[in-house]
Amino acid sequence: MFRLEFDGLVRELEDRPSAGIMCYGWRILHKRKIVAHGHGTFASGQWANANAAEYLALIEGLEALVDMRLEHERILVCGDSKSVIRQMQGTSGVSSASVKPLYRKARSLADEFDRLRWNWLPRAQNRAADALSRVALRLLHVDVQGYEALLERLRTSKAPTTAMLDVGGLCVYMPAGM
Repeated sequence: MFRLEFDGLVRELEDRPSAGIMCYGWRILHKRKIVAHGHGTFASGQWANANAAEYLALIEGLEALVDMRLEHERILVCGDSKSVIRQMQGTSGVSSASVKPLYRKARSLADEFDRLRWNWLPRAQNRAADALSRVALRLLHVDVQGYEALLERLRTSKAPTTAMLDVGGLCVYMPAGM
């Protein structure tokens, strides 16, 4: 069985509600060994929130599973967001207009898998995915001028659509014979 663990975080702008930076991290394990992991950052001028960050992490992880062609394998998807897990299980609805498109994307990706199960984890058991999302945040701060320019764009943008920037990385480790 494969296991996808995901986590997202958000840093909202103090002076502009719903604008901010969302970071994500995910990892895929097989037989308790990491076979893939990734992290990245999105900036949004209109819908930066914790649920959106969690969904971005889930979507990136599910896309990695698709890229690895694991649609017919048994997969356990684990995250520490009860609302995302319950929404993906179908036991809770999605009411947030900002989250609905992300939910639909995640649902579409999840529907590609034959044997997918969902599991909520307490935050303390999801530290590895959380650490990857924090790596993404730290990497964003490395380029101070770029980071400040991005924040200024988020603060001043009056565009009716969401402005997003994705700066991220994917590292995949495939053991021999898999």
